Amino acid sequence: MPTTAPAPLTEAELDRLEHLLNALAEHDEAVPDLEQLDGFLTALACGPQRRPLDDALPALLGPQPPFADEAQREEFLALVRRRAAEVLRAVDAPVQRLDDERALSPLLTDWDAVREHTPEAERGTPQDWPRLGAVWAGGFLQCVDAFEDDWLLPADDPGNEFVDGCLQLFEILASDEADMPPEARAMSPDERLADALWAVYDLRDFWRERASRQPVATVRKPAQPGRNAPCPCGSGKKYKKCHGAPGRGA
Repeated sequence: MPTTAPAPLTEAELDRLEHLLNALAEHDEAVPDLEQLDGFLTALACGPQRRPLDDALPALLGPQPPFADEAQREEFLALVRRRAAEVLRAVDAPVQRLDDERALSPLLTDWDAVREHTPEAERGTPQDWPRLGAVWAGGFLQCVDAFEDDWLLPADDPGNEFVDGCLQLFEILASDEADMPPEARAMSPDERLADALWAVYDLRDFWRERASRQPVATVRKPAQPGRNAPCPCGSGKKYKKCHGAPGRGA
């Protein structure tokens, strides 16, 4: 008999998941917020391999998340599994428009509202707060970095340019506006977010196509540093921001 898909999380359940994340973050500041978690789950859904959630989450939460007890752990994992299934259904859907009800709708924090309800002495300037989709994009890239070997292609593979171009859209969304290329700065925040959302579907199709036309094989990792390692050129920048950026040769 076909397995019934788990129901999407209700607003109350999303609030509960956010509460649990906040409780964990009180013991470990590395614990992500809900938006970052959602970006991480999105990268899992459109990436080159379908990794079991229980195997992937330690890369986000650490090997020993500070759960209060087993009951809290089970509640947390049950909620995350349902959200992961919801994200996967949206990524797998054959959508042609982002306003399709089946399309991915990321869990984005309304940072303007958060700032408005923050005590004035603690608000800072609007530039001090994340931009639309920045935390979500950061969670996506955190997943890519955690499972970098899955995403690597042979150095001479023409697919590298395509994958790097897609990932660059998340780099742009996660970066400060001053660090964006001029064409990205000229776009609205909604347009930058839409580009990243379409990149999710492009990556899904790319990895599906590769899986369907070639057998699964071990790919030898090219002799290059990790995306977050210092660039060997001596610039002092991370490799992904220097010679590892799209259009740059190592």
